[in-house]
Amino acid sequence: MMRTSHNQRVSVQKLAALLQVSTDTIRRAYRRGELPAIRVKTALRFDLEEVHRVMQRQAEAYVSARRCAASGARRPPIEAQPPHSQTGALFPNNQS
Repeated sequence: MMRTSHNQRVSVQKLAALLQVSTDTIRRAYRRGELPAIRVKTALRFDLEEVHRVMQRQAEAYVSARRCAASGARRPPIEAQPPHSQTGALFPNNQS
């Protein structure tokens, strides 16, 4: 990500251009709480330094999760379940 001056705030369009993603991607990330922003009247403004910090933390969490998976730290296997009918009801065991 490009370094900028302290406390620079940018619009959705500018942030999308800097990150090379669509404006819809930026808005979705904001709505999910993944990107911090402030409102200036009706417009969103993103502090580039804060966005950079958040993205760095997310990347570190992703790498850490991948390392755990690669090290063999796996969840216990899911026990076999009897098949469900299309209504969600369980079929009785071996009844014909």
